[in-house]
Amino acid sequence: MYRNFTTLPMMCKLFEGIPSDKINNLFTQLSVRNVSLKKGEFLFKAGTKITDFAVVISGQLAISYYEANGHRNIVESLESMETVAISLAIADIQSVAISVEARQESEVILFNANKVLNPVVKPSEEHIRLLRNITKELARKTVLLGRKMRIISSRTTSERIMKYLIEESVRRGSKEFDIPYDRQALADYLCVERSALSAEISKLIDKGVIESRKNHFKLLENI
Repeated sequence: MYRNFTTLPMMCKLFEGIPSDKINNLFTQLSVRNVSLKKGEFLFKAGTKITDFAVVISGQLAISYYEANGHRNIVESLESMETVAISLAIADIQSVAISVEARQESEVILFNANKVLNPVVKPSEEHIRLLRNITKELARKTVLLGRKMRIISSRTTSERIMKYLIEESVRRGSKEFDIPYDRQALADYLCVERSALSAEISKLIDKGVIESRKNHFKLLENI
């Protein structure tokens, strides 16, 4: 179990600006909980009400929704120090259509949205800073959602792949990088069939546009 919360302000933007020696006291006031998840275990399931939001301490989670035919679409992959379901918990929606599942053994910390938003006593400076950071995080999530909409608005599978890879390259500041998806998960994220995805990646490799091995990609200079 993760215990050294004092390092979080240096690692996670949600706690940016909160003094390290104040973080444990803030978490005690907010009744923050540790949860460990096995691979395939759900943090939140579709059809339920989400009252908590989370921060990934270790491992990897995926936010997904399922179509009527059972096909999965991945909305977002979440790695260490990423936040989970802030907007859904704050929105106080009775039943959500998404699920949050551990893609590997993971650990998260959970915050009750009501306790964060409606403190029973005057909030401390650290609590106020957390609320400000939540506002920034919600704005960042909106930007990321817009990014996905730009990607999947492309008509062809090849265009979706290249838009995604170029965006990842810009975000990471490198033409060579690992992505947080295997082939099936990438197909789910791009809303395409896995067979079509694999075929188009092979074509892009043959054309000398990219290099790829599993989840490792390199954009070549002639793109």
